[in-house]
Amino acid sequence: MPAAEPAPPHGRLRLAADAVPERVRGVLARLRESSHEAWLVGGCVRDLARGEPVHDFDIATAAPPETVLALFPHAVPIGLRFGTVMIPHRDGPLDVTSYRGASLEEDLAHRDLSVNAMAWDPESDVLRDPFEGLADLRGGTLRAVGSARERLAEDPLRAVRIARLVAQLGFALHPDLEPAIREGRGGTRRMARERVRRELEALLLAEHAGDGLELLRRTGIEADLAPGTAADAPAVVDRLPRELADRLAGWLRETDAETTLRRLRFPHALAARVGRRVRLHPLDLQADPARPGEVRRLLKRCGDEGMGPLVRLRAAELDVRGASADDPVRARLRALEGAARALVERGTLALGRRDLAVDGSAAMAILDCGPGRRVGQALEYLTERVLDDPACNTPERLEALLREWAE
Repeated sequence: MPAAEPAPPHGRLRLAADAVPERVRGVLARLRESSHEAWLVGGCVRDLARGEPVHDFDIATAAPPETVLALFPHAVPIGLRFGTVMIPHRDGPLDVTSYRGASLEEDLAHRDLSVNAMAWDPESDVLRDPFEGLADLRGGTLRAVGSARERLAEDPLRAVRIARLVAQLGFALHPDLEPAIREGRGGTRRMARERVRRELEALLLAEHAGDGLELLRRTGIEADLAPGTAADAPAVVDRLPRELADRLAGWLRETDAETTLRRLRFPHALAARVGRRVRLHPLDLQADPARPGEVRRLLKRCGDEGMGPLVRLRAAELDVRGASADDPVRARLRALEGAARALVERGTLALGRRDLAVDGSAAMAILDCGPGRRVGQALEYLTERVLDDPACNTPERLEALLREWAE
């Protein structure tokens, strides 16, 4: 095992103590003052070396969890099975985990990738890098610590995490890593869906999201998580804004998106929003730009988001397919956008019951009835008539229409 040594600059890689918040250095110092080794470890060391901002700092220590809890009265045990204690702070919580094994070296030996198997003390600027993680950072390579099969077997989620790191870092895989992911694919069925969701969110919002999705596809994991995705989904995702609903719709646009997202424990509101976008895709087939009534109905179906997300989704798809600027589909899409914009700017748009010139109470008075299903049916009828002809949206015209409907 190489001896600990100062952490000098390595090309563009440099560990800088002033990038570590005072609250983090304070926890390290408190543990050492109590005669316990303590190091920054994992992804935070990797990102510090790359000069990237770090939001989550992790500490590994020789102190057992009970000692950490005694040293920090406000600490909370969040994973005692794994020896993890969370120290709350107004600037963000800090996780402190006891060594997995008898020493730091044993702990690092069970981490997933060499770039995540480094430990650093910002006070003394001493680095422990037994698996040459800095060299892999310089070379842009993701390589397992020891046996790739063993590391993936320890936690099946690591396969999805590797795809997320491909998306975030743009790194290539060591030759033995992808076959090991493919062989261990069966373990993905045991993964907690909440953990998978967090990894997918980070992957989809990353700069190289398409590369991460391609890895999930080649290894068969995508088919387990989201069966039926389009062949061009990774390329479409890369052409969409780095906004979660946009990219989820680009990825899942040929699937039952809402069901998939609920199964993966995405928030119900987000699943419903993405599901609506996918059902309305492709936008240019949903309405004839020359028929205002159809355009108004389409705007109603789009909801508060409007047509913007659907336009972005269709445009990204056309970009991937190499459609020219004068492509007929692009022309129809532009015409539909223009027709919708004209209706909105005209100021006469009524898309729902709340936009009607009469409300439920007025409808009950006209129909001489109390609350119930009939009132809802009446308001829906009036909404449809106003979508056909916005000039109908006056109290007098709606009352006349309602009396005709009732008869």
